[in-house]
Amino acid sequence: MKYLASPTPEEALDALNGAAGSIKKRMITIVGNCKVDYSGRARSFLDYGERLVVVKADGTVMVHGSEKREPLNWQPPGTTVKYVMDHGLAIEAKRTSPPETMRIHFMAIEALSIFQLHDGAEINLIGEEADIVDKLEKDPSIIEEGLRVMRREKVTNSGFIDLYCEDKDGVTVIVEVKRTSISPNAVYQLEAYLVDFRKKNKLAKARGILCAPRISEMAKTLIVEKGLEYKQVDYEFELSDKKQSSLESFD
Repeated sequence: MKYLASPTPEEALDALNGAAGSIKKRMITIVGNCKVDYSGRARSFLDYGERLVVVKADGTVMVHGSEKREPLNWQPPGTTVKYVMDHGLAIEAKRTSPPETMRIHFMAIEALSIFQLHDGAEINLIGEEADIVDKLEKDPSIIEEGLRVMRREKVTNSGFIDLYCEDKDGVTVIVEVKRTSISPNAVYQLEAYLVDFRKKNKLAKARGILCAPRISEMAKTLIVEKGLEYKQVDYEFELSDKKQSSLESFD
């Protein structure tokens, strides 16, 4: 493990690029005063503030503030990450499909660590998404009164719709279920299902509902922009000891 306290931008860049070749196998954390500029399917800007930036071995990049568990901004696994000098240390995180870029610029760095994690264990979950869809299929009124499930795992060009439904007014409702939190990617996924439906049913009305216990602020904004809906559902499952436990216990 390599740890630097209050490094200069040059020292930080040397340490990061000095791990070239093996850097993809390493975890990197940086605590410092930074700003975040994102462009892609949307556009966002986060001005300077003290934050924790995590770059994982698989290319995942997360920017965390001092509160809440959801990152302020992030990029998923497979992101290409570069460290450059631009009047201070900057991180460029890019994806090509879809095309998007997140640029993090540091005004000051308080701490930098580079290390490797060895973890071969797998988590055992109680209450996976299939279990949740089972529950909602049996009782769609959890989502909305008068809702009827017409089909499960309906095939589209963009993937499989969790629940293909009809509301009390006969309008098609496409339901996408998430086990924990709704991310921007889930919003785009649901939007793609609706686009596929409307291509085949040009005159038909359709609604899209995302179901989950939580939703990120970025996803909430996207849902409003795209005319979609969000239903907060706190799933519960019966454990072997017959005690009920919320899914929140397994996050």
